[in-house]
Amino acid sequence: MNFGPLRAQQAVVNSSSLRINPTTKQASVPQLHEEKLSGFVIQDSVEISESGRQLAEGAIVSKAAKYFGTTQINDSLNRVLEGQPEEVSNAVYNMIQSNFIVDGTVTDENQRAVLLEMGVSQSKYIADHYMEGDKAKEFLETMNQIAGIALTRSIDSETGDISYTTPTDRPLGAPEDYVKLSEVMKQVDPQKYTAYMTDIKGGGNGLSQLLNFAQKVPQHPDWIAKYKERAGQTEELLNNTPLNNRFDKADTTSASAFMNSMQNLLKESSATQDSYMQNMRGFFRNLGVQVD
Repeated sequence: MNFGPLRAQQAVVNSSSLRINPTTKQASVPQLHEEKLSGFVIQDSVEISESGRQLAEGAIVSKAAKYFGTTQINDSLNRVLEGQPEEVSNAVYNMIQSNFIVDGTVTDENQRAVLLEMGVSQSKYIADHYMEGDKAKEFLETMNQIAGIALTRSIDSETGDISYTTPTDRPLGAPEDYVKLSEVMKQVDPQKYTAYMTDIKGGGNGLSQLLNFAQKVPQHPDWIAKYKERAGQTEELLNNTPLNNRFDKADTTSASAFMNSMQNLLKESSATQDSYMQNMRGFFRNLGVQVD
């Protein structure tokens, strides 16, 4: 059995949840905390004329914040996007932000579902045209896992914070039986975990709480057993969540074929909001592909 380092886990830390404050309006580099990941790019809306809107839509390529769900997801995306043009990487992270882990401005559940399914099909287009073999397979598996994470979305009724369940994280190179002690503490001793987090948020390192808890672990093998059971259940849920994609039959053989088939499938499902086609045009614009 391998335990995580007995120190404040701030260098590479993720928890089983990921929270976004939908009121944030300043774009910034994502900041990683034990329980919170914030700083997703959320754009303010402004009123502009129709001609100005068309000009802006065709001229602006947005730069998305890099998604960091877990160390493993981040590592996988880095690996499959290595050597790809910047446009492809930018398109992927924009797609995650606009279709998968969307901000609080998208409040309608049906709209979220449409965008998520569109993102899954957009991922297939990228895999078909920019990747091959094992990289294409790994990319689609990773995007499907992010889709599974997106389906766990919940909103705190008091704070409005958006939360997503993520797989239990482990540092790169850590063995399969790595145990993250802070997560075990969170499960079996919530009060001590609260003190641990309060110390870290107050500028401390939480080391005394973590060491104190670690000394009790050998006498309680059931704690580790429950941790592994719960981690396995979460992994199973996220990797096998069924997603009924209304765009499964989209033609990805070419950019124009994909655009046309997506437009037809949107009409067939009565999803006629112009924002969906704007999403498709933005997808190709980020890839640097012009579609008639």
